[in-house]
Amino acid sequence: MGSIGYDYDFIKPSSTSNASRPIDEARPLKVIYIGAGVSGILAAIEFLKAVPSLELVIYEKNPEVGGTWYENKYPGCACDIPSHAYQLSFESWTEWSQFYSGAPEILQYWKMVAEKYRVRDFVRFQHKCVEARWDESRSKWTTKFLRLDSAEPSIVEDEADVLITGTGLLNDWKWPSIEGLQDFKGPLLHTANWDESFDVTGKKVAVIGAGSSGIQVVPAIVNKVSAMDHYVRGKTWISTQFSQDLLEETTHNQSSNFDYSQEQKQQWRDDPKSYIKYRKDMEFGLQSTYDNVKLGSQSHARGRRNYERHMRERLSAKPELAEQLIPDFPPLCKRLTPGPGYLEALMQSHVALISQSIVSVDAKGITTADGVYRQVDAIICATGFETSPGQGFPIYGEDGVNLREKYAVRPKTYLGLCTNNFPNFFQSLGPNSFQGAGTLLVMMEQAHKYMAQILRRMAYGDLKTIQPKKRQVENFTSYCDKYFENTVYTAGCASWYTTKLKDPTGAGNGATKVTALWPGSSVHYLRAMESVRWEDYELENIDTSDFGWFGNGRTVGEVGVTQDAEALTWYLNQTNFLGDLYVDSNASEIIPSNNGFVEDSKPQIQEKVDLLDVTVPRIEPEATYTQDDLARSEVKGEVLDIQSQPLLHLNGWNDEKGTKIESIHHIATPV
Repeated sequence: MGSIGYDYDFIKPSSTSNASRPIDEARPLKVIYIGAGVSGILAAIEFLKAVPSLELVIYEKNPEVGGTWYENKYPGCACDIPSHAYQLSFESWTEWSQFYSGAPEILQYWKMVAEKYRVRDFVRFQHKCVEARWDESRSKWTTKFLRLDSAEPSIVEDEADVLITGTGLLNDWKWPSIEGLQDFKGPLLHTANWDESFDVTGKKVAVIGAGSSGIQVVPAIVNKVSAMDHYVRGKTWISTQFSQDLLEETTHNQSSNFDYSQEQKQQWRDDPKSYIKYRKDMEFGLQSTYDNVKLGSQSHARGRRNYERHMRERLSAKPELAEQLIPDFPPLCKRLTPGPGYLEALMQSHVALISQSIVSVDAKGITTADGVYRQVDAIICATGFETSPGQGFPIYGEDGVNLREKYAVRPKTYLGLCTNNFPNFFQSLGPNSFQGAGTLLVMMEQAHKYMAQILRRMAYGDLKTIQPKKRQVENFTSYCDKYFENTVYTAGCASWYTTKLKDPTGAGNGATKVTALWPGSSVHYLRAMESVRWEDYELENIDTSDFGWFGNGRTVGEVGVTQDAEALTWYLNQTNFLGDLYVDSNASEIIPSNNGFVEDSKPQIQEKVDLLDVTVPRIEPEATYTQDDLARSEVKGEVLDIQSQPLLHLNGWNDEKGTKIESIHHIATPV
């Protein structure tokens, strides 16, 4: 297994004994990663950059990478974050077709990234994890997978030093709990499991749910159906578009979305700096919204007024719809959804917004709590996903502790990444790691860079097991609870951001806590996760002497066929030079010796020399040189041995203010 997309090679680990290996040779280390969505792609990039010899195996239940963007194919599926902000910070794509791109184009982006970094080389497709268990006697994770690529289902077992889940939040879709739902004889669809052969044209359809997927699918099909019953159990805020200012500036207030022209894309290809500025402007708009989540802030109050005015204006022809939709709880209490075209779709005459709860479904239709029965040709459930922490396959840690049961009491983690009693186990987008303010992708990047630091220490630093201290798990959880007290997330709405804790009897009647979101902005996350605080972890080394990392007293460069001059003298690669300056015969320019540092400084030096206006009558050792001196015949052709640092500290020169200098001082005699 080799490095992917990088210009260095590595030595394959040859032994499990640290004492027999050079200090800079990695020990054998294997990671099992669950999921080849965005998280899995990041894992392949960041982990192998940190530990090129890592044995990484990514298990994916689907036949292709992309995760949620591969699975979600319903009409109108898109990202409500602008396209140029929904990409990796280090892999820009100037060819996005629209300001807000659809799922197929987003999936294509991630497939291109996977291709560039050879991610598929590490993926075993169509393998669904059914169990993971920590083996304390061997300090290994044992896993079981159901093979989905064979006619006869079979179980495949594997084991690794480290287990990481990257299955995401939008993975485990669910049918709504409605009596008789499966008795319906017409097409029954879920937005997360869409049947692409289904044609809505001319049909009377029921759309259940007004979350993100419901708000997208309604305007996508409204002009194709003969009639639509839209069942909305609760109220919801429909916001303006994210990055609305940039959108309005670009379209001159003419559109809620738009196509990028070929001329614009060509400009960005020709001038990357202009593209980076565009990305930065967009990111700035998304990253500068932190005050909106603080209860009582002027920013939040202003946002609420704007959102309400926005909804009432768009529903002005049917003001009763505004009363049905506009919530009592504040915006951002649950995830805000822009929904371009959604409110306009509700205004159409063949669309009915139904707020009565559904009592039952039979073979042909739906009955609501007010006793009304409505026949439909098809039912579309836009009811989202199971987002409770710990859902999915069972994971057993120390002493057989079940992660699902542990999180059912109260999801507690350290930095949203790991929890006690689960050694060498990490989660991408675990409890309290999702963004509330800012952008998510940069947080996911940082999380994988953070995990890569841990894997590197395990590979090169003799680290056998790592898990957060229980005290730090409790402290982080307490910090989260305190932080969220003054935010809109605790305002009392029903949201997947929160978990209702169990009371002492085991019923779900306890306090409601925010268990999905990071306690801060996304840029705060970047700073907090820059480096590992090793003191917050329980660390167990392979070598009990604590010097296993020291190796056998040698480096890889000294061993066998790898020995060469570069391998033994790499420390000279970043050296600077203290060079000479040569004054030529006509004194019109300063000619440096073969010295990269001085060559780079030449324009600044010449600029300073050009400003000289003080005449010094003669040249002496340890003296001052002026422009007039350079023209004097006595110094023509002299080589002045001037060190680089003094050249950057010229008498009277202030680089920030551009102050005119009077002279250049040197610290050596003319040669």
